[in-house]
Amino acid sequence: MQEIKKQLKTGVLFTAIGQYAGVVSNLIVSMVLSRILSPSDYGTLNIVLVFLPFFQMISELGVGPAIIQNQDLDDHDLSSLFKLLTLVALFVSIAFGIFGFGLSWFYGHSIYIPIAWLLSINIFFSIMSVVPVAILTKAQQFKFLNLGGLMNYIIGSILGITSAFAGFGVYALIIGSSVPAVLNFVFYYKTSHFKLLPGYNKKSFSKVSHFSTNQFGFGLVNYFSRNLDNILVGRFFGPAALGSYGKSYQMLTYPNSILVNVITPVIQPILARHQNDVALIKRVYSKILKLLFLVGFPLSIFLSLNAAPLIHFLFGGQWDSAIHPFQFLSLAVWTQLVGSTIGSIFQARDKTRYLFITGVASTLLIIFGISIGIFLGNITNLAMVLSFVFVLNFFYTFWMLTKYALDTSLVFVLKIAVRPFLLSILPGAALFFWLHFGFIPSSDFFQLVINTIIFGLVFLVEIILSGDLKFLFSFIRKEK
Repeated sequence: MQEIKKQLKTGVLFTAIGQYAGVVSNLIVSMVLSRILSPSDYGTLNIVLVFLPFFQMISELGVGPAIIQNQDLDDHDLSSLFKLLTLVALFVSIAFGIFGFGLSWFYGHSIYIPIAWLLSINIFFSIMSVVPVAILTKAQQFKFLNLGGLMNYIIGSILGITSAFAGFGVYALIIGSSVPAVLNFVFYYKTSHFKLLPGYNKKSFSKVSHFSTNQFGFGLVNYFSRNLDNILVGRFFGPAALGSYGKSYQMLTYPNSILVNVITPVIQPILARHQNDVALIKRVYSKILKLLFLVGFPLSIFLSLNAAPLIHFLFGGQWDSAIHPFQFLSLAVWTQLVGSTIGSIFQARDKTRYLFITGVASTLLIIFGISIGIFLGNITNLAMVLSFVFVLNFFYTFWMLTKYALDTSLVFVLKIAVRPFLLSILPGAALFFWLHFGFIPSSDFFQLVINTIIFGLVFLVEIILSGDLKFLFSFIRKEK
C-alpha cells in the first residue's frame, strides 16, 4: 500500500506540474484570443472540433489503454500496433478532410472545407503518438509526458496568438491546436525509445483486442454523450450560440484539468498490476473519491454564484450570453470531477466490458436530456436540463462501478460523499447572503477576490474543525 501511495504521488506530482502549467497557459491564451476573436469565430471552429475526437477515436481503436493494461507485449507487438495505427490514421485523416464537404452542406458555409483539411493534420499526428504515449505511461514516465507536452503547447499557443493578431481569424485557433500535435509526436517518439522493427505480426492486435474493443466501444458511445449537444446547438441555434455555449462548457473543463486530469492518467498504469486485489483498489480509490468530493461540492457552488464576474473578467463583456448556461452547468461540476475516474478503475480491474455497457446507458440518458434541452429552445434551458441529467448519470455510473468493478454497493460512494456535501452548504449560504446584502464592487476582479475570501474562509474553518484539512495535507505530503 505504501509503495502504491508513493508511486501515485510521484506520478501525480509530475502530471500536476505539466497540467497546472498547461491550464494557466490555456487560460491566458483563451483570455487573449477571446478579446480578439468573436463568439462566432469560436463557434465556427467548434462545429468542426466536435467531430475531431470522433475521428481520432476511430483511428486509435482503443489500443492506448490496452497497451498499458497488457503486461505481455514485446517490441515486435508494439511495432506492429504502431504500423496498424499509422495506416488507419492515414485513411481516417483523409476521410476527415473529405468530411468537411459534408459539414459545409449541413451548416451552409464553405469555410468548413479548408478547416477540416487543416485539422486532419492534427488527427494524423495525434494517432501516431498513441503507441509512444502508451509506452511512456506504462513505464510511468510522467515527467517526459507532461513537461514535453507543456512546452509544445506553449509553442503552439505563441504561434496561435501571433496569428490572431496578424488577422488570421479562426485559422489562428487551428494553428494553436495543430502545431502541438506535430511536435508532441516527434518528442514522444524520441523519448519513448520506441523501436520500429521490420515486418508485421497479425497476432499483435489480437493480444489487445478484447480490452481495446470494449474500450473503443465505450469511447464511441461516450463521444456522442459528450458532443451531441454541440452538434445540435451549432445546427439549430447557430455558430454564435455555439461559441457562447462552448465557452461556458470550456469553463467546466478547468476543474477537471486542475485535479482529475492529474490523477486519472496515473491510476490505471499503477493499479493495473494489482487488478485482482479489489480490497487494495477500494482503499486507494476511497481516498481519491474523498479528495474529489471535498473539492467538487464547494467548487460547484462557488462557480455558479460567481458566473457573471468570472466570465466578464476572463473573457470580456461580449460573452454575456455564456453566463446563464455556465451558472447551471457549474452546479454539476462535482459529477464531472468524480465521474471522470470511473474509466480508470474499470480499466485497472480489466472490466472494460462493463465500462462499455455503462457508457451505452449513460449516452442514452444524456442524449435524452440534450433532446429535451434543444426542444426548449435556447442554450440556457439546455444547460439547466443537462446539469440535472449529469446528476442522474452520476448515480447510475457509480452503481455500475461499485457493483461490477469494486464488488460492493453504491453506499460505498455515498458514505464518502455525505460529509463533503454538508461542508459545502455553509460557505455557499455565506456567499449567497453577501451577494444579496453586502457591498459589491464595480470591478469584476475585486468582486472575485472578496467572494473568494468569504467563501474560502468559511470553508477553511469548517475543514479545520472537521479534521479534513489534515487529510488534504496527508494526501499531498511527500512520502519519506
